[in-house]
Amino acid sequence: MRAFTHNRNLPCLAALFFVAAAAPGAAAASLTPNTALVQEAKRIEQAQVELAARLVRTYVYIGGGSGVVISPDGLMLTNDHVAGGRKDWPVIVNGRFLHADVLGTDPVGDITLLQIRDAKEMDHVEFADSDRLFVGQQVVAIGNPFATGYTGGLGEPTVTMGIISALHRFQGSYSDAIQTDAAINPGNSGGPLLTLEGKLAGINGRIATRFGARANTGIGMAIPARQIQQFLPSLKMAGGKQVFHGTVRGLEADMSESDGIKNGMEIRSVKVGSGASLAGLQAGDRIIGVEDYEIPNAQRFMGVIGTYPGGTELNVRYIRADTTGSLKLKLEVNNPGGAGFLVKMGKDVKDVTIEKLMPKGAAETAGLKAGDRIVEFNGQAISNLGQWVMYYYGFFPRSTPLAGDKVKVKVKRGDGDKAQDLEVELTLTSRIDEPVPQIGLRPPGRRR
Repeated sequence: MRAFTHNRNLPCLAALFFVAAAAPGAAAASLTPNTALVQEAKRIEQAQVELAARLVRTYVYIGGGSGVVISPDGLMLTNDHVAGGRKDWPVIVNGRFLHADVLGTDPVGDITLLQIRDAKEMDHVEFADSDRLFVGQQVVAIGNPFATGYTGGLGEPTVTMGIISALHRFQGSYSDAIQTDAAINPGNSGGPLLTLEGKLAGINGRIATRFGARANTGIGMAIPARQIQQFLPSLKMAGGKQVFHGTVRGLEADMSESDGIKNGMEIRSVKVGSGASLAGLQAGDRIIGVEDYEIPNAQRFMGVIGTYPGGTELNVRYIRADTTGSLKLKLEVNNPGGAGFLVKMGKDVKDVTIEKLMPKGAAETAGLKAGDRIVEFNGQAISNLGQWVMYYYGFFPRSTPLAGDKVKVKVKRGDGDKAQDLEVELTLTSRIDEPVPQIGLRPPGRRR
């Protein structure tokens, strides 16, 4: 069992030959290569070959995607969109057919942690300090693009190489992604992005596409190692279930940067009684730092917050009336609240009518019944099915209530002149436990 490391200063062959081609004194009459440079190129090439050979022993085939072993006792990582939909998986590691069980999954961060059964002394990778990565740094990606590892005869994964193109990219639910130009395609999902030291910089998960072509464009996104490490304790203890990110409610930021300077997140308003208010934040404050991260604007603040689990307490630095201060801000658990009922779906459905109540769910506990028609939910008027889907399933995330919140619901019960107007208060449970209606949409916290 080994955790692989390598020389971080390993240059690439292309750079070496660029230097050789540009060397002064090259005579038109002689194309004889510089022996010293050729030998150096061969040394670098051999080092790359040895690095790849070592790292592929930590690679995992899983489903239609990829994974990587991160501990000698068989802990492994992949994407939630690869493995999060079931509890156990057949996997292949270094030519061995094994089984792995899901310990916990993070649909928002797109990470799933699994345990390979009966694993001992497995080859694995260690985590890099992804906060110390830099643009231009060379990285290696390992994966199974378009299932080529299965069809290539030897069953070996694909190794590609590139650089870190950018850091701290906010792409959908990837709030602090590493961008790389290493060739990544469908099938690379869940596989490792590695430094030349052989350490895990991140887990590959997304690619940018154009014109509907699901193929590499030189823009790949990876979830950074630091974010993954922050979720590992809760993933290990999740019992196969989902873990939740943190969120801050009650803050309204000046997204337009009214002062024209990226000098922090300017707070426009703070809701009384919210977590932000109780922590001590006020309208007019300018947040300039979270933990060790500088905060130039609202987007970066949300990006940093998105890398922490719910319940984490963070040190926040701010400026108030030209005075710098700090406070502790505890993140709420971003667990979307569930009303405990499903509504009738279909093209001809107009009213938002309760079709099914979840046993012991919020709606049943509050006295709602199948056949009740929703006319208002948490202060939001509901007049048609599309409006309900847009509101309830989080297309307005700032207004999405969380588990434990109390919301008022207005319904009509009965038909015609006998219809009654009722108002009840629901204490929301977790929406994760509710069935997902087949509406072609993906509620928050679910990826399929």
